[in-house]
Formats: sequence, structure tokens, C-alpha cells
Amino acid sequence: MKWLKEYQNHEMHLVGGDHLTKNKSQCVQVLYEFGIISTSLPDIKIPKIMPGCISEKTSTSLSFKVPECLENRRLKGLNVTFKYTMVDDDCAWFAKISTTKGVDLMYNPTVSGRPAFGEAGIWVSYWPIGNKLRVRDKINVSIIVVKGLEVSECGASLVYTDDEVANETFEDNMGWVETLDGDLSAFQLSNGAYYLCRRDFFDKMEVDKPTPRWFRLLVGHNIDHAVVQGWGKTGRPKQSNPSSGPESVNILAIVFFSFSNEFVR
Repeated sequence: MKWLKEYQNHEMHLVGGDHLTKNKSQCVQVLYEFGIISTSLPDIKIPKIMPGCISEKTSTSLSFKVPECLENRRLKGLNVTFKYTMVDDDCAWFAKISTTKGVDLMYNPTVSGRPAFGEAGIWVSYWPIGNKLRVRDKINVSIIVVKGLEVSECGASLVYTDDEVANETFEDNMGWVETLDGDLSAFQLSNGAYYLCRRDFFDKMEVDKPTPRWFRLLVGHNIDHAVVQGWGKTGRPKQSNPSSGPESVNILAIVFFSFSNEFVR
């Protein structure tokens, strides 16, 4: 993702995490959260983000199989991107990756970009899940819109590295591991899927109301929205126990930075 530095002076208004974006530069910046690296860009033509697999126009999903890997190459992860326009200042969406071999990840980034009115934006992300993918696995990628967004197309590409050549990589430079980051148990649902979201989209909704359509599309019919009601920065709400002492809370790191090495946690 070093190529992003060429576009660091492009403007992209940032929304979603007031504690991260308040009084910060509106230039292109990168979010590192749950081990996923992402950024939002204006609709600029960049050959480096052309995905290997692209959905049909106006479609928000795609599927493909993991091919045989060439000798001396190692599968590291997956790039996911989509093109969108905003129809409301208040927007929310999830990127979802699932496979036939048990990977089930749903991610709502704390911060994303808001393109200028009437213009399109591009969300670009890297998911370090290569160790979870196997040859002939079917990978399903979809963008599930909660509100305020229109998706025109989405795409995905497998990311490989050459084991014999000591290439500099983004993870090597930053000292990050090639797996999803930290203890994610508080973000895991009963069906084994990971609901990687730091906000409660149901805070004003009565528990006995029908599960919204977008949530059924996201997690299926076996999980009710009440399960994630009260969801926050640390995932599943902690159950208080008066007889026990203070409970420690593991807060996964959120790093939001520009190319001038400005870090906020």
C-alpha cells in the first residue's frame, strides 16, 4: 500500500469516529483496526487497486475460488474494495467475507470517507487472512448497506508474497502480524461469525421489534439483533457481577494515521 503516498494530498472528508477525526487533516489517511488496513479515496483511476474479481454493475457481492498457488508463493490475504456514493450524511455499512471452510467476518470500520456531494468514493482494504484460506475454497465478498449509501460495484483480489525474495511489505515495516489482531472473542457471535463493529446500531430500537432486513442479510436468520444490542468499542457488553472485583477490559488498538506518521489510538 505504499503507492497510497502518491495520493496523500487528495481530500476526503472523514466520518464515523469523532474522537479520531476531530480537528484532523482531511487528506487521505489510513485506518488499522482488528488487523484490517483500510482507506477511503476519491474516485480516481488507480491501476494498483484494480481487483482481480469485479462484481456486476450495481451488484454488492461477488464469489470466486482460491486457485492453485505458484511454487514459492505464499497466500497472505485478501484485498476488498468497492465504489460508492452517499445519499445521506448518516451512513453505515459492513464489508463481509465468508468461505466454505468456516471464515465468516463482518466488518464496520470506525472511520470511513465521505466523498463530495454527487461524487463517488472508493473504499480500499487489506485483510490478513491468508492462513485461513485454502486452495479451492469458495470466497464470498459482499457489502451490506445499513443506511445512507449506494454501492455501484465491488471487487476483491488475493494477495501473495514471494517466499524466496525478501520483499519489503507493509506489515514488515510496521511490525504487524499477518493475522487478524488481538483477542476477538468479545466480537464473536454464537454461530462462530465475527461481528467486527464498535458501535450499537440498535440503541434506540426495542428488543421485541422484527430483526431488520440488513441484519438478516449480514448474519443470517439464526441470530437476532438483540444479541448485539448494547455493542460498543469492546464488542459484547460485559455482564456485571456484584460479587466479583473490578473486571479488566481488553480494548483492541485502533490506529488512524496519515503519511506524516500522525498516530491516534
